[in-house]
Amino acid sequence: MGAVSLPKSDGTTVKLVPSESIVDAVKEIATTHPHLVGITAVHADSNIELLYSFDNFRGELRHLRVILPDKQPSIDSISGILLGAYIYEMEVRDMFGVNFNGHPLPNTRLLLPDSYPAGAPPPLLKTVTMDQLMKLLDSVQELQPPSPAIPITGSSRYSAESVVILPFGPYHPALKEPEHFALALEGEKIVEARPRIGYVHRGIEKLAENRTFLQALFLVERVCGICSFHHSWTYTLAAEKLLGITPGARAEYLRTLVAELERIHSHSLWIGLLGYWAGFDSMFMWLWSARERIMKLLEMIAGNRVNKSYITIGGVRADVSDEKLKIVQREIEEFKKEFKKISEAVMSYEPLWERTKNIGSFTAELAISAGAVGPTLRGAGIPYDIRKIEPYGAYPDLSFEVITEKGGDVLSISTVRVKETFESIRIIEQIVEKIPSGNPVPQTFFMGTSKEGEAFARTEPPRGELYYYLRGKVGSRNPYRVKIRTPTLPNLVLAAEALKGYTLADVPLILTMIDPCFSCEDRAIVYVKGMEPLMVKLPRSVPANLSLGCPI
Repeated sequence: MGAVSLPKSDGTTVKLVPSESIVDAVKEIATTHPHLVGITAVHADSNIELLYSFDNFRGELRHLRVILPDKQPSIDSISGILLGAYIYEMEVRDMFGVNFNGHPLPNTRLLLPDSYPAGAPPPLLKTVTMDQLMKLLDSVQELQPPSPAIPITGSSRYSAESVVILPFGPYHPALKEPEHFALALEGEKIVEARPRIGYVHRGIEKLAENRTFLQALFLVERVCGICSFHHSWTYTLAAEKLLGITPGARAEYLRTLVAELERIHSHSLWIGLLGYWAGFDSMFMWLWSARERIMKLLEMIAGNRVNKSYITIGGVRADVSDEKLKIVQREIEEFKKEFKKISEAVMSYEPLWERTKNIGSFTAELAISAGAVGPTLRGAGIPYDIRKIEPYGAYPDLSFEVITEKGGDVLSISTVRVKETFESIRIIEQIVEKIPSGNPVPQTFFMGTSKEGEAFARTEPPRGELYYYLRGKVGSRNPYRVKIRTPTLPNLVLAAEALKGYTLADVPLILTMIDPCFSCEDRAIVYVKGMEPLMVKLPRSVPANLSLGCPI
């Protein structure tokens, strides 16, 4: 075994392990670093590199690297050690063709349509060009959507007459976006649940390899319509590490300001939707009305409410005047008053407590094994917040608390989001008071070439830890590989487990507790007859209507 050091700015190490030793290596590292951040695959030369990333809940990343041949790559599954690994392995299997021996769902696709030819090359291999992929898909008479059924495996009891397999989704009034769950029911009780994503296909990772570093920035912020700024910021942090660029202090403060405004609008949106699905329609209207103040501030600062396009490599795209900062200060004070009244009414509303307490209950141990992040994990008492354990932006200079609750249910996660909103207000108040002077806008936008190497970046969007991996090739204007791990993917594993033991009527609330963004997860390639230009000849200025993220 050899040791490979990453750029010092990441503060991480990578250990090279033989493929046959991966299970033992993961067992060892999981004793000290039990949080599986993700599994990143890279097609380099004639190999498939797998990077297993782990955290110890204190911001100390460790990675295991395995190198497999790109012809029939195979490795043992680690899902028996860490539950959340199974969904990462399914993604790598679909996109890179790696077979994971002992996987609990060996013949089930996660992202690719069921009609994608079995012998066809996986989409993210470097040997597959966009033109080749289009020709491949054009040869398919009719490309079917993902199968609406997933086999429930692991026990013969599910074949008994008393158990019914019920499809939930992909289109359901309780879902903001298409998603499918195969639910095994004994009467009204859920005894098993299996998720199936892949209904909203986008080729974000493949397209990013065909864009310059700056062009890819505008692409990745369209992964999600709610936390679009966090996607662009996380990508930018990784790019700046890779390229050796450091933004100024004022730019860091302005980035943090927009990020916390985005957190407030996301949490307000979610709490309102929780009220809607719990039958508290007034709560929905109150919160969305108050949230409009935040949306107007985002528009004033960035010029856009959804895809802000505010950040750039090395800084931000525009300064914020002192007059506008005073408006932020005034409006955030008014929002705090409104939100305080609403939250007091919400948290004292007894029917809401009765409807959410002990619903979707899960233990901290299950949340860790599933790889849960964000308010979902903090709702089980784990103080895991990237802003604290791996500070970025202006967070090292700001005072705020990491909110936790110990209930591990819908009510606990709701309480976390309410309290986090007040902490975001507190952060914004400090930013307005402490923001340093200087020019946050780079003299020129980055249009240069890459260095050889790789870099990682993590941020804490409203839903939890977002992870980006970038690899560069010397002299290239494009990133060689962009890997995106969104927070919904690991949280979805926990939600599927948390459904067990509850009734069909509880499904909307339990799925809502993770604040799912299913579109964020879907980054596969899809082909629609007559729509080839969107996939092959994406204009330099990416059209806003390409965003298929969460509705606003």
